[in-house]
Amino acid sequence: MSADSLYDNIRSYLKLTTRVVSKVGSNINVGERFTLRFTGSNSAYAANIVQQPRIVFNNARVYVQGTEYARPVGGPGWHNLPDSVLYPGEASSVDIEFEATGDLGWWADIWSSEHVAKSWIFADLDQDQFFTIRNYQDVYQEIEET
Repeated sequence: MSADSLYDNIRSYLKLTTRVVSKVGSNINVGERFTLRFTGSNSAYAANIVQQPRIVFNNARVYVQGTEYARPVGGPGWHNLPDSVLYPGEASSVDIEFEATGDLGWWADIWSSEHVAKSWIFADLDQDQFFTIRNYQDVYQEIEET
């Protein structure tokens, strides 16, 4: 396996999802504020099998910036996720307030949604856990009564 393939495989377990968690009314109008929740998660398998490495992410953080349709109220920047360690199956979220600054117009809005943010997730692979080498053996020994 090449280094690129290994990196891509490990990276595939670090996920970023978003959803609106706060808004006024049923629609977001230009000039209104709304809150997006950015959730980072570790979708790796549980490493309770000896032959698999443990994929654990440390210091997960997201970088968020706005677009022509919305901007983060505090400006673009880094946001640390509250949980400093993401074990397989775990997730952590941060809420960021945005202000709507434009819309597509009524005709384009029928088929599309506004692109409101650009976001990236970063985390450090816990190399000590990844490279902990484990093996297993069943041990049998005849035992006699005395």
